[in-house]
Amino acid sequence: MLRRVQIFLGLFLCFIATGAQWDVLQAFAWGRMMSNYSRTAPLTEAITNTLSGPMCSICRMVAEAQKQERTRSEIPVPKLDAKVLLFFQPVPEVVVTAPPAVVWTFADSRAVTRDRAMPPVPPPRMGAV
Repeated sequence: MLRRVQIFLGLFLCFIATGAQWDVLQAFAWGRMMSNYSRTAPLTEAITNTLSGPMCSICRMVAEAQKQERTRSEIPVPKLDAKVLLFFQPVPEVVVTAPPAVVWTFADSRAVTRDRAMPPVPPPRMGAV
């Protein structure tokens, strides 16, 4: 149950954060306007009047709210009079090269064993206890 509440709350917050509530309210207003216009005119004329005619009170409210949201979400641009912007400096070119290829020969493998002592022959045995 808690998991469902968390999922619902997360989706609701995403819904509100993207401003989709204004789209839902606008669709409701258009539906209401279309039903009012379709009582006195054919459906095609009702659709035309709804989308291009005068705005209803709900449509005006939605337009004003969306306008306020857009102006509130604009990022203010700071003045750049005498500031040093280090993150706009050119980046030096980085060149990565592969290491030189190493060629191993049979003589190289024998050179590693040259300094090692030979194992005792025959191998040591445990004495009788």
